[in-house]
Amino acid sequence: VNAIFLYPLNALIASQRKRMHAWCSAVDGVRYALLTGDTANKESSKEKKEKAFPELISREQIRNTPPQILFTNPTMLEYMLVRNADVPILEKSKGILRWILLDEAHTLTGSKAAEMALLIRRVVAAFEVDIKDLRFAITSATVGSGNTESLKKFMSDLCGISKDQIEVITGKRVKNQIADNEIPHISRTLSQKNIKLIRDEFLNNKG
Repeated sequence: VNAIFLYPLNALIASQRKRMHAWCSAVDGVRYALLTGDTANKESSKEKKEKAFPELISREQIRNTPPQILFTNPTMLEYMLVRNADVPILEKSKGILRWILLDEAHTLTGSKAAEMALLIRRVVAAFEVDIKDLRFAITSATVGSGNTESLKKFMSDLCGISKDQIEVITGKRVKNQIADNEIPHISRTLSQKNIKLIRDEFLNNKG
């Protein structure tokens, strides 16, 4: 597991499935999984597993070959850290976790924020990574344009990192229609052709 995406609600996790499927289908070799209370323990149908790829659809698959990207919620992550059956996920991911994303940051207040801070520190210990090697992304559509220093202090306390490492990035609405010839060629993996494939697959599956 290279990246953990934490969402407070399973509905928010499910809403990302189509987008993530489009990305992982276009970028060869990247797998993802949704680990929630609804994730099946085992899927015996080879056809279903092949059809779902690059998504891993059972806990057995996640434990046997952990995906690079894991979508889950704080409760399931807590279970994963203490459940014997999930030990293989931790063992096969030791030292390689690099990203933790927290969505709906405005919900992290009071005891919830304290619990999340402790959970993050337990994850760092369980995955045997150095905090300086981790990158955090905290997102929210409703935090607003408040005091930047307050936001930095909040993230610093939550994640256990220095305020100097934190950049507050605000968003703005942009046009959602980009001509093919305006799509940049970023790298061999994120080539213009692959970016167009990601866009087209997402738009075709949207709804």
